[in-house]
Amino acid sequence: MIQIIHTVIILLVYISPFVLDWKIILTFIFLYYFQLILFGDCVLTLKQFGESERDTTFYSHVLSKFGLSPSKRTVRIIVDYCIPWVILSVALIWQLHANHKVAFDL
Repeated sequence: MIQIIHTVIILLVYISPFVLDWKIILTFIFLYYFQLILFGDCVLTLKQFGESERDTTFYSHVLSKFGLSPSKRTVRIIVDYCIPWVILSVALIWQLHANHKVAFDL
């Protein structure tokens, strides 16, 4: 069940630039980092994999299911430090530059 919730949340994150105001996305990014500081990892990852080390991510788990084995550290860096800001950048371009409206605006 936790894997399904994890998957749905990640899919929602990827569509967020097109449905959520960029300010809401920025708030969620800060909440994500607060979670990392407070709990040391994503709470869903902790629940799903039960690891005490900050090693496995949902992404590295899924990639391994497809027979790929990238460095877990590299995946973690991309997940924690690249993807959130790419999503925010897409939202800014979509909403401010291209002037598209979103469903949930502030």
